[in-house]
Amino acid sequence: MKKRGFMVILFLMAVSCGRYLEESVKSPELDEEGVTFRFRSRSARVVQVAGDWNNWARGDAESGEVLVGLMKRKEKEDIWEITVQFSPGRYRYYFIINESSMVLDPENPRITENPGGGKANLLIMP
Repeated sequence: MKKRGFMVILFLMAVSCGRYLEESVKSPELDEEGVTFRFRSRSARVVQVAGDWNNWARGDAESGEVLVGLMKRKEKEDIWEITVQFSPGRYRYYFIINESSMVLDPENPRITENPGGGKANLLIMP
């Protein structure tokens, strides 16, 4: 009986750890190409990154700027990503899901105030 209980606990731990590893993505990631933002979502139809540098993803529909900061979905994965070039400085951002829901980057623990109210993630570029 003790062995069966131990096996059940071991199985549950493996399943929960595997799920965590699957959902973890690196964001933001800095390299020679720029800064890559990533967001995992199985249900999103559209994901945008909105921040100080792109007027919080507010586009001008008349000029064709409807989906500013539009992220691309990696083929056969639930990861959305975009790479952006930055100058040194501090930038606030969050993700916009399906053109309506604002979501913080779950992989970036740096959080600050959003100029429009609420919270935003903080990116510091050296």
